[in-house]
Amino acid sequence: MKINIKEIVFGLALAMIGLNSCKKFVDINDDPTRLKDPDASLVLPAAQGRLGFTMGSDIHRFTSLWVQQFAAQGGGSAQPTQYDKYAIGESDVNNTWAATFSGTLADLQKVIEKTKATSPKYAGVAELVKAYVYQTHVDAFGDLPYSEAIGYEANLKPKFDGSSTIYDNLFGLIDEGIADIKKASLLTPTTDDLFYGGDMDKWERFGNALKLRMYIHYFSTNGTAADATKAKTGILAILATNKLLRSNADNLQMRFLTSANQTNPIHQFEGSRPNQFFPSKTLVDIMNAKNDSRRNSFFTLQGAGYVGATNGNGDVVVSTAFSRMSTYLRGKLAAGLYSGEAPIRMLTFAEQNQILAEYYARTNGGSDLATADTYYRAGITASFASAIEFSDATEASAVTGGLATYLASANGTLATGNALQKIIEEKFVSNFGVAIEPWTDWRRTGFPALAPVTPATAIPRILPYSFNERSYNPNTPARPSVFVKSVFWDK
Repeated sequence: MKINIKEIVFGLALAMIGLNSCKKFVDINDDPTRLKDPDASLVLPAAQGRLGFTMGSDIHRFTSLWVQQFAAQGGGSAQPTQYDKYAIGESDVNNTWAATFSGTLADLQKVIEKTKATSPKYAGVAELVKAYVYQTHVDAFGDLPYSEAIGYEANLKPKFDGSSTIYDNLFGLIDEGIADIKKASLLTPTTDDLFYGGDMDKWERFGNALKLRMYIHYFSTNGTAADATKAKTGILAILATNKLLRSNADNLQMRFLTSANQTNPIHQFEGSRPNQFFPSKTLVDIMNAKNDSRRNSFFTLQGAGYVGATNGNGDVVVSTAFSRMSTYLRGKLAAGLYSGEAPIRMLTFAEQNQILAEYYARTNGGSDLATADTYYRAGITASFASAIEFSDATEASAVTGGLATYLASANGTLATGNALQKIIEEKFVSNFGVAIEPWTDWRRTGFPALAPVTPATAIPRILPYSFNERSYNPNTPARPSVFVKSVFWDK
């Protein structure tokens, strides 16, 4: 009998996720079913697996609905329709908060403490994953427990640090992680590293790409000259390393299996609630207007074309006459069933190229537009290539056949006047299925142009804090409204 190491590691990760995903850390320590001092080779994949599920679960639904990549249906009693109308309360984020702080971050800290001295490659990977977790969650929640969040047993009521302060610390944490993965190490991650299989070169490249993402956030609609200078200085230093993602093979993503309960969580949600979560009219219309052939793998046909659902009216006009997500987010299609093996994409080569396109479009008053255009086109090409990963031959041919036409049209070239809009809209499309980042781009640039759902007059800028955290931790800041700008770059 052939043993599938990947399935064993993935199964262990899922088992450990199930043991602690919804508990306070103090409860985890007393759980008699949980290993008291597991090896790093068990804890690391548990943390990574949980992160992959988190980034494809509630936090993806919240942010993708608000930024109008998806729209909800199913009537007023359906949970997504409430989220789509901005009715996300403190209790709705309890599971996400617990999975992240009591689960993922706690486990990553255990790996760091257990391996820092003797097996620093493990510690370095954990530090880089920790930096990613904090980057995404700062962008979603603003101020968070950070400086006091590593000693859970000693302090169950950590203070919240400012979002800007955390970002400053994360740059140092990434550098520390990169330094650690280059050190001699008694033990080295291999198949227990669910993201890169122990490839330390890819981890270094990811660390630099993560810093790129963070620095580009300092460019915002009302950002200061100091913010722009910090972004430019940081990005130049990263470019000097010549260590960035090289292709889609370097994407940070969580791959899933075709086995029951081990499939992509976006796919699982569609299977369990099939008439509640549809591609948004906003996204579909942007792609329709450009005759974008990625639609072949992103969406199913509805009649003779592609039709998105309108955000905010799924409790009034209840319908299923819309395109649904297809192979790009759900995996291969055979006999009418999707495999569920498509990855949760978290930071991609396509995104990195569009980050660099934005950087060069903003440099020297836009005089580097030619360089920006090179990266812009590379980002489009990478996205098209990723779109066919789970397609059949006919679908793949349709997608790739449209790439040359797309690049040859006005869609494939930047021009003075609307370069930023085109770059961000391309990121909006290529980051279909990526949690938080499209919402971040909209908050800091205003693109794509979005209208609030009726009767709201604004689109949310921040997620509420967890009800459980606020109940247990008196240091939790007040959050009167999800419409208040609360992250340092959101000015």
